[in-house]
Amino acid sequence: MDIESTSLDADTGTFIGGGLMELDGSFTWFFSKTPRNEKATLNRFLKRLSTYSVIVTWNGRFFDIPFLTARALKHGIAVESLHKLTHVDLAEFIKTNLRLARSDLYHVAKFLNVKKDLSVEGFDVPALYLRAMKGDRQAASKIKNHCKDDLETTRRIFKKVLPILKLKYPDLIA
Repeated sequence: MDIESTSLDADTGTFIGGGLMELDGSFTWFFSKTPRNEKATLNRFLKRLSTYSVIVTWNGRFFDIPFLTARALKHGIAVESLHKLTHVDLAEFIKTNLRLARSDLYHVAKFLNVKKDLSVEGFDVPALYLRAMKGDRQAASKIKNHCKDDLETTRRIFKKVLPILKLKYPDLIA
């Protein structure tokens, strides 16, 4: 699971969209075309998330989950199901179990020889969203592709560390 937003802070930013990727690589994208659509898109995204028992994120414990929680509370959307999920924060796992100079997604991907597209980065998303709201389909596509690439990179890193994850979390990951 990964989200895109206009800011790192939920009181000054909005939920642009969220992506879900299965272990087989299939991808589902939820996109809020304008801030007025945020509540409906967020609600659909959270309902879909509630169908899972385990989610894997990259830095989700410190960004995605708190951001989603705050935006849901703002809109009066029930968010309890999000907090019932078993959550594996892969960035946190990497920090704890691999001694690397940095634990950002790009650095870990590079270290583990996992391809990562850098044509769009997280800090590019707010400007792209402004263009997308004005009807620029290419900008909207770039946001979606950025989220999909982040999830694909996370999925590939997950597969590389899966033998260790299985040892650390035998009840969680079969």
